[in-house]
Amino acid sequence: MKKLFKVALFVLAMMAFTAYESMAQTVYVTDKGKKYHAKNCDLVKTGKKGMELTEATKAGYGPCGHCKVDAAETKKAAPAKKKK
Repeated sequence: MKKLFKVALFVLAMMAFTAYESMAQTVYVTDKGKKYHAKNCDLVKTGKKGMELTEATKAGYGPCGHCKVDAAETKKAAPAKKKK
């Protein structure tokens, strides 16, 4: 019985961790910029580092108008539109 309880507790803990990870959204910022971006944003090709969206907003970064990353999106950002 104790072993079953431990297994159930472990499974529940892993489910909670997975749910938390799926809620966190990674965005990308640069040292000199003031915006956060999707990983595939055309405006930022080099020098970007990933951080959670909540951290980026607390640090004063705003959303990129080009790739339109926001809190409603999932972890995997939609592809950015290419300029013609």
